[in-house]
Amino acid sequence: MQVKGIKKGRTIEIFEDLDIPDGQEISLSIETGGGFWQRLQSFRQELESEDIWIEPDVFEGVRDSSPGREVTL
Repeated sequence: MQVKGIKKGRTIEIFEDLDIPDGQEISLSIETGGGFWQRLQSFRQELESEDIWIEPDVFEGVRDSSPGREVTL
């Protein structure tokens, strides 16, 4: 089970209801988010380590090439 929460002072607020009985011992693994750039870098490293490559032609023809609606200013 993976849950998300936020630290507020000395407590950690969990964002979801947990279906575990009272008194149940649990352990937490803390992962700091970093920032967008750090997450992007780790995502790229993961792709490289798993030899995943997205060919450029995968996205060919995906974008709508029509000029869109006329705008009167």
